[in-house]
Amino acid sequence: MHLPHYEIEFTKQGAVFDQSQVTQILNDLEQFSDLLVLSHGWNNDIADARKLYEKLTQSVERVIDEGVVSSLDQRRFAIVRLFWPSKRFTDEDLIPGGGAASATQKNDDSLLRLLENLKNDPLRLGDDEINPIRKAAMDKAKALVPSLDSDPQARQEYVLLLRSILDPTAADPDDGSEEFFSRDPQDLFEQLGEPVVAPGAAGSGGATSVGGGAAGIIGDALSGIKAAARRLANFATYYQMKNRAGIVGFNGLASVLHRIRDRKSDIKLHLVGHSFGGRLVTAAASVLPPNTPAVSLTLLQAAYSHNGLAKDFDGSRDGAFRSLLAEKRVSGPVIITHTKNDRAVGIAYPLASRITRDQAAALGDQNDPYGGMGRNGAQHTPETGGLHGKLLQVGDEYSFAPGRVFNLRADEFIKGHSEITGFQVAYALLKVVQAVQ
Repeated sequence: MHLPHYEIEFTKQGAVFDQSQVTQILNDLEQFSDLLVLSHGWNNDIADARKLYEKLTQSVERVIDEGVVSSLDQRRFAIVRLFWPSKRFTDEDLIPGGGAASATQKNDDSLLRLLENLKNDPLRLGDDEINPIRKAAMDKAKALVPSLDSDPQARQEYVLLLRSILDPTAADPDDGSEEFFSRDPQDLFEQLGEPVVAPGAAGSGGATSVGGGAAGIIGDALSGIKAAARRLANFATYYQMKNRAGIVGFNGLASVLHRIRDRKSDIKLHLVGHSFGGRLVTAAASVLPPNTPAVSLTLLQAAYSHNGLAKDFDGSRDGAFRSLLAEKRVSGPVIITHTKNDRAVGIAYPLASRITRDQAAALGDQNDPYGGMGRNGAQHTPETGGLHGKLLQVGDEYSFAPGRVFNLRADEFIKGHSEITGFQVAYALLKVVQAVQ
């Protein structure tokens, strides 16, 4: 089976770049019973995003053709591929020198590269657009780097410059971002200057691997002022993408979904997000009307707080997207793949969240208030029923049901952050589709 596909490109403000793309989808809606709406995560260009989409779509088509998911033969599918201006985290910036404690030069190189990249604020995915205000701020930050070790005032100014290019209105208590804007800069440097090694790792010196399997998480073993400066720059990148994913989801995709449902009220919507794209589709779904029928949500290594869907995660506060479940804005199943093999979420997200912690050397597992969804699945979320499942082999049986959340541990099949295009993922997605009637 070949599934027809459509593309929608969003700007950084969440506006549809070419309205004719949406018009084409609306004009063709009567042909389809189901739309699979796919959002990439951190990518640097459209070509990378298209490759991801093509691989996942090919796996979906192959599983449909195999006939292992019953009752799909009467459904008429189309794919909607979203593009938005994201940025990519790289291993060499997350773990310079592979985690070796002696890799100070690589840390310094990474720090300067991150600051240079923060000048870029593209309107569209793949653009190389330097924002003059951000350029001036990051040039000043780069000039401060040689003085950071010896000059407290330089460290103070460095943090203020990073803050100056970010929008504080997107700060949340569940990922450390409120504290990033409010804590004393000297405290931030102290907090983020210690090594960060996964729980259970054998010591903190050098690269360490935990969790078994071929792709354990590697700890960030570097320490010191410039290691903290790099982590702060990584946080700025993380925060910018978190904010942008929310803007595109709330303002852009949500509006498109409303138009689609206005045109064809019975069309089934299956929202699928990878990495920060998981936050994007979650944000869009969270502003659908309460009790919206025939909507499912598939989060593939999502890069947002594992408390994002939580109820009373700290005894008094709900997660940022709690209403999505509490008010049944997504009525179908929600599935979430998570794995300790995901270096990007397993390290980048907890590093970004270390700001509030007393012990910066602990990496965020399921007991850490600041862990990531793609590392641990949804925490403190009653719709899971306290159950933890696994991503299964094609043909094995799931028990997906509307209104429930299913954490699927994917260690066996997902070996890295972007390895989400295999047959097992496609099969789980189609089992979710099957459950939406």
